[in-house]
Formats: sequence, structure tokens, C-alpha cells
Amino acid sequence: MKEKALNYLERNKTLNMAMIAPIKKNAGEIVYADSDGVFMKEMESGVYMISLDDFDKAKGLLDKMGKLNHICIYQKDIADYLFGKYSHKKYVENVQAAYVKSERIKLEPHALDIQPLTLENLDWVYENYSDHLGYDYLRRRIECGALYGGVFDGELCGFAGVHADGSVGIMKVLEKFRGQGFATILESSMVNILLDKGEVPFSQIEFDNEASIGLHRKLGFEISKETLYRLIDW
Repeated sequence: MKEKALNYLERNKTLNMAMIAPIKKNAGEIVYADSDGVFMKEMESGVYMISLDDFDKAKGLLDKMGKLNHICIYQKDIADYLFGKYSHKKYVENVQAAYVKSERIKLEPHALDIQPLTLENLDWVYENYSDHLGYDYLRRRIECGALYGGVFDGELCGFAGVHADGSVGIMKVLEKFRGQGFATILESSMVNILLDKGEVPFSQIEFDNEASIGLHRKLGFEISKETLYRLIDW
């Protein structure tokens, strides 16, 4: 099924990178794959993802699963069906950004020191990002070495990391440090860290977040023309 899944998904690599990446790393459990679509689970995060051209077939597969706490959907009619049936707490429309180049991003000399965060930084990260992610989730990301901080003049000024599903995110620059290009440095550093590991950097961005989309374009990411939909029940 892996070959069938990739044959379908690679028709639109940018849009489908969040599914392609775990399949290639053998970190995806494929529930269904054929010439008309793919339904899978990303194993580390537990996020389900579905792209299926046939609505009735998708409905049949999903009805058997029941309510899923987090699912990424690539067709709006399927997303609307599930949201109408289960009333998830969040219905998020995203574009997909993918850095498909092999070259690292060249960083000009700068005063920001990028270093892995430790559990000593957990409370500080949570205080500055509590509206987005839970305490235990952030702890797990730090424990697995997926969250990095930027230090300027001896003080942590921001952070960025990799989500459990492999996407780049968890980014924040503290307000008093903004306007100095630190977001660009943090994002570029995450891209280079992933490239050094042999992985493809990708991000999911809310479709109307023009600042983030612009930053990713500036760094050389491809942005999907189509949108995808995430239903989240936490």
C-alpha cells in the first residue's frame, strides 16, 4: 500500500507533504491507499489524515472510525460532513508550506544563539504559548529535543520547534524582541536542522496568516494553492 499511497500523494507534493513525509519515514500507518486516495495515521502524533476523491468511500471509512480527536482532511465536503456530525471544537483551514530544496538556508552573521531548550525552560515556554498548546505536550517536545530557543544578549527571546507530526511550528518571538528579524532566524534554523537529519521541512499555516505565509515564501518554501482542513477536539 505504501507505493500506491505515494503514487497518489506525489501528484501534488506540496499540498500532501504532511502525508508523504511520515510514509517515507515509515512513521505512518496506512488504513487505505489506492489510485483515488489515501487514509492514514501519523504514528507519533496520532493525527489521522485523509485525501480521498470519492466522498461516499471516505464517508464509509470514516463512519467506521467514529469521532477522531484530530484529523487533517484534504477535501472540504469531507471536512464539512465530519464537522456537522461531530461538532469538533476547532475547524481550521490551512495552506501547506513545504521546503523541497536540498540546500540549507544561508544565514548571515547574527547575534542570536540557537540552542535546544531543556525542562528548565518549560514553564517559560508554557507561559508564552499556553493559549496554543498544553503543558504536557510542550514537555514532551522538549524531552525529545524538538524545541529550540533563541538567546540574545544572554536572554531567551523566542523559540521554535517541530510538532509531533513532523511539521515546523511552535514559534514565538517575545514582543520586546520583535522587528529584529529573529523569526526569520528561528525558522531558518529549524529548516537547516531538519535538512541535516535528512527530513523535508514543512508547515501548516492558517490560510489568512499573510505574515507567516510571506515569511515562508521568503525562505524558499513552496505554498500550496489549495487548502486543507484540520478538525480538532481539544
